[in-house]
This record gives sequence, structure tokens and C-alpha cells, in this order.
Amino acid sequence: MSAVSRVGLGRARMVSTVVLVVLAGMFLVTLVAATGSGRLAADFHASYLDAAQSIRSDGTPYSSGAELPYLYPPVLAELIVPLTFLPDDAASFLAFLGSLAAVMGALALVGVRDVRCYAAVVIWAPGWNAFEMANVTAALTLLAALTWRYRDQAWPAAGALGVALSVKVFLWPLLLWNAATRRVHTAALALALAVVIAFFSWAVIGFAGLTSYPDQLGEVEFANSYSFVGMASELGLDPLVGRLAMVLVGGVLLVAVGYFGQRGDDVRSFACAVVAALALSPVVWLHYFVLLVVPLGIARPRFAPIWLVPIVLWVCPRAANGDGVQSLIPAIVVAVMLVALLATPGVARRSAESPA
Repeated sequence: MSAVSRVGLGRARMVSTVVLVVLAGMFLVTLVAATGSGRLAADFHASYLDAAQSIRSDGTPYSSGAELPYLYPPVLAELIVPLTFLPDDAASFLAFLGSLAAVMGALALVGVRDVRCYAAVVIWAPGWNAFEMANVTAALTLLAALTWRYRDQAWPAAGALGVALSVKVFLWPLLLWNAATRRVHTAALALALAVVIAFFSWAVIGFAGLTSYPDQLGEVEFANSYSFVGMASELGLDPLVGRLAMVLVGGVLLVAVGYFGQRGDDVRSFACAVVAALALSPVVWLHYFVLLVVPLGIARPRFAPIWLVPIVLWVCPRAANGDGVQSLIPAIVVAVMLVALLATPGVARRSAESPA
């Protein structure tokens, strides 16, 4: 490469860095400015914090007074109880900062050092939604990154995955990834930890609400989300079509997890496991797609055009799945990103590198 070409690339890198960092800064400023308005950390203060306050007052997170229904196992609300001693606005702001730190920390854990990647995630529609809502998805993203980073150390990896599963079980394909990559002990340990954590979290509240919990989950509006059932419903198809598509696509991805895992290709197997978790989830909201930062950061730790692809999701509603074709856009974006990740040169080499 000539000196002129290197100078040109250096200038392009500088310009792209400045543009992305400025845009990310503007996005974050608008979020910080929303403090106290009720819009910042909406999921946190309307559901999680209310549930934690309900534990203090009623001994259960499943009281009917919450602004949004609390649809998680009790462990999440129990962990948030200390924040109930703070003013609501202060607790919500800390939750926003925690969400931001969790996703940025996930990028750092998987080896991303290019500041443009961090800035790009802030201006992703899923990134914005995760920070704006202070949803638990940000914490799950960090736990998925920890599971990857310490994949060859059974207890740390199993601890991270076990906690994630005890909060939200939909990341279970990561158990298959561990098993497929000959880390059966880690998978078994993670599952055992998840069961133990779930049991004791229910025991702490005297198993209050346990029998009615499945009925609460049944009230979730699957048809309004970006799941396959939601896509089918939005297109006027029978929900059964969506379920069949979910099983078919999810099944193919799980086979891919096993195939790449048996070949020792950790990165591709892990990427397929994360996408399988999204595909097999009966409900998928926009912030779920922030989980893609983990396989993306592993396979492409330096900035490239693929880091900008999720910005397309700004055309989709954040609280529902939109109209018609809008409901299909997230699935198309995920498919494009997965194909790009699987086709990335050097992925197999990165699979063999030490997690440290």
C-alpha cells in the first residue's frame, strides 16, 4: 500500500470516528435529558422497580399494582430491592447507566477496541431501545459476553450463563453451544446453577405467585412482537405458520450450532446459538437484537460496514412490530448479519485463540 493510500485511509478513519462519536454523544445526551420525565428506563421503573417495591411491601413481585406486568422469575426483582431505597428518578438513572455500561462492557470483554464500534452500537435502534428502557437485555448481553470470554473456565462461564438462564431462559441455546464445543461440564454446571438460583429466588418469597406465574406468561402479546408468530400474525397468516417457521428456522440454527461446534469452530457455533435464541423465542422486542453485539464483536472486532446494518431498524417501531413488511425487517437484518459473520475470513483462527 502506498503512502498516499495510507494517508487516505487514515483520514477516512478519523472522519468516520468523529462522525460516529458525535452522533453517539448526541443520542446519549437526549437520553440523559429525559431523566425525570418517566421515559428514561421505562421498563425498569414501571416493571422491575415496582416489583422490587412490591417484595418489600407484599412479599411478592407479582402484585397487581405494577404499571407494567412483571413477567420474570423473582430473582431479578430481588436483586433490585436495594435500589428501592433511592428516589425513583435516581434509581432509574442508575439503571440507565448500568444498561449502557453492560453493553459497552460486553464489547470490551470480547476484544473490541475500536471506538467506532462502541459509537455505532449507541446509535443502533436496538441499542437505543435497550438504554432507553433499561431493560434486562443489556445485562443478558454482558452475561453472554462473560460466557464467551471465560468459555474455557468452567465455573466463571457456567456462573454467567446460569445467572442469565435464571433471569430469562431464552438463552438456553448457549447450553447447546457449550455441549457441542465439548464443554459438557460447563453446560451441566450452568443448568444446575440456573435451577438452584431459580429455586432459592422463589423460596425467599415463600413461593408466592408460583402457581399463577404460568398464567401470567400466557397473557404476553406474542403477536405484537418481532417473533415468527408476530411476523405471521402481522402478515395475516395463521399463528401456526409462525410457530412452524420458528421451529424450522430455530432447528436449522441448532443443527448449525452442533455442526460448527463439532468442527471446533467456536465463533460460528456461538453466533448461531445467539441467533437461535432469538429465533426460538416466542416474544422478541427490538432491544433483544442488542445481543448481536457479542457475536459481532467476536467475529469483527474492528469497525466495518456491518456494524452499521442494525441502524436500519430505526424504521421499525420500538414498542410493537409495525405494519406489514415492517415486522419482517428485523429478521432480514439478523439474517444478513449472520451470513456476513459466518463468511468472515479468519473466524476459525479466532475460535482457537485463548479467551484471555
